[in-house]
Amino acid sequence: MTDAPFSPKSVLKSLVPSRPFLLLLGILGCGLILQGLIRLFFLLSFGEQWAEVSSATIATAFAIGLRFDVTVAIYVAIPALLLLPWLDLSNRIVRTATIIYLTLASSLVLLLGLADIRFFSYFQSHLNFLAVEYLGEGSTSWNLILSDPKFALFVSIWLFATATLWWVARHFYGRLARFPNRRSWPAQTCLFILFVLAVAMGVRGRTGTSGLNWSLAYFSDNPFVNQLPLNGIYTLAQSLYEKDHDPRLIYRDNDQRGWAFGDKANNLADVQMMLQQDGDHWLKPSQSLLRRTDQPPAKIGFAPNIVLVLMESWSAENTSCLGEPENITLNFDSLAAQGILFTDFYATGIRSNYGLGGVLCSFPSAPGRAIMKRYQAMQPFVTLPDILHDRGYTNAFIYGGDLAFDNVEGFFRQKGFDHFFGDSHFGTDLYFSKWGIPDHILFEKAVPLIDSLPRPFFSTIFTLSHHEPFDLPDSSLRKLDNEDDRSQVHNSRVYADHALGQFVRQFAEQPVFDSTIFVFVADHTLLRSGPNRLNRANFHIPLLIYAPGIIGTDQRIIDKVGSQTDIIPTLMHILGDSYEHASWGRDLLRLDDNDPGFATMNLFDVIGYFDNRYAYVEVVGERTFLFSREEIDREIRATDIQTQQSDNYLAIQKRLRTYLQLADQLSTPETK
Repeated sequence: MTDAPFSPKSVLKSLVPSRPFLLLLGILGCGLILQGLIRLFFLLSFGEQWAEVSSATIATAFAIGLRFDVTVAIYVAIPALLLLPWLDLSNRIVRTATIIYLTLASSLVLLLGLADIRFFSYFQSHLNFLAVEYLGEGSTSWNLILSDPKFALFVSIWLFATATLWWVARHFYGRLARFPNRRSWPAQTCLFILFVLAVAMGVRGRTGTSGLNWSLAYFSDNPFVNQLPLNGIYTLAQSLYEKDHDPRLIYRDNDQRGWAFGDKANNLADVQMMLQQDGDHWLKPSQSLLRRTDQPPAKIGFAPNIVLVLMESWSAENTSCLGEPENITLNFDSLAAQGILFTDFYATGIRSNYGLGGVLCSFPSAPGRAIMKRYQAMQPFVTLPDILHDRGYTNAFIYGGDLAFDNVEGFFRQKGFDHFFGDSHFGTDLYFSKWGIPDHILFEKAVPLIDSLPRPFFSTIFTLSHHEPFDLPDSSLRKLDNEDDRSQVHNSRVYADHALGQFVRQFAEQPVFDSTIFVFVADHTLLRSGPNRLNRANFHIPLLIYAPGIIGTDQRIIDKVGSQTDIIPTLMHILGDSYEHASWGRDLLRLDDNDPGFATMNLFDVIGYFDNRYAYVEVVGERTFLFSREEIDREIRATDIQTQQSDNYLAIQKRLRTYLQLADQLSTPETK
């Protein structure tokens, strides 16, 4: 037998990989194309956030994003990589199983990509551990998903694309039938080894000393552009990979965090100095922030009732007495004209469970899981209901939705609350939106309920109507007829303000009104984009203390910088007498004239510190900034002044880092 004639064609044919490796290359290529299309859809969904960004910058973001996409595509293809080189691809069962796998895997990638777009629209962040938490919230979670205004559109896209992916998989598989399963077993093995090495490099994402990480995406001054390269599947997997599924500062190494954790004893001493006020006596100075605050008895001579209204997503920028120009909060404004209004006040975080922790526990927000969601966590605070319970108060929590959401009842049932009233008490037939019972009905039912409680009482009412999808239970209150986002938010705020006004007027008809202190504060704001990394508007909220029968009707403006952690000591100042607490805040009503106050806040991996002169912002593990408050307040693109103000920059940085790392150290079991 003579050898086959030599020809360039035969040489090229011998270099073509066998069918399994061509199929694997096709799988990876299709995965990259699919994720690229998802990123394009993501970009087009948020056009207002990159309107002034150059096309070259967008192209750079896509190029960087390709690295994240490669990593995701490889992980998705790992089962195929390990099995396909050793299987007979002409076998009908193998063929069917492979096509099903390709379709389902691609469909899942698409589903998560679409979910990431909706998640980003609400939280200005890609998928992370919060998405997994939501799935564990029972029926409320599914109500949120099913009532999403774009749910039907996105599901339709997903179903159509899945059918298309099935057709592509079948067609592509069939086109490879003319290639052999293998050239030879030695050649197949060598190709497999080379393919594994290439895949390992692709997973690593880069050739430097460290592999692919979040910092690669941060290349622009535009916050949205820095989010564009990131892949929602990648961010979800990374956040879940963190220890205990909780990416807190204490669980990161020094390189990830950007600084080394200090000694807990030193941090404790520093934070005690930050919080020290006249009358404070530290009871366990080497262990905690527990202290006794001595103050004279209140002049009123009795224990007043307290009603705390936690207002869902009530932003200062949409509150007329704090600068909103269209007078949409007439009822709140009329109350503010007769109470103590705090004008430079901030939420600690961007979710309700952070706000509840700040208001009722005086505990700060830091990157990672909120204290309410962290099981087996130490709790370095004394809650407001605990303090009041020791004074003989009856404490009630009233909410028009599911009390299991955000672990509200599970957490606060052991924290001094005696009674919980949620949707199961009022009746789920009163639901109007996915969240639950609308505010005006909740308030209407809350008044007689509160009035029936033994005196003195402390009642927390948590509203829910001023939240997407901003449904209006009373269309007569609609002020703007458009269906755009601004109009929906505007109309929702008008309704929420109307319901609040009705509540106070109804309560004023009860004899108990004159002996009651009302505290109105938001859980967080409505997130929006802005020119700065930590947009002031995303944390600026109102705080109003209103009690005509106790503090009078003369308006008092407090312009000290404060946050939700300051509410407990500030309210206890009005109640008078000594008390024990472990607050992470201070009494804003008796700060020294030369003390401007301060506030800390957290937006996932962006932490911040505000006082009356500066705004310090840190992207954890990445970059730090110091801005002047004047520029931040004017909401222009602020200039980083850390070099010019190096002493102030370093002092503020130390205060913020010490404060947040101590919160982690004291709340994490067995830390030093």
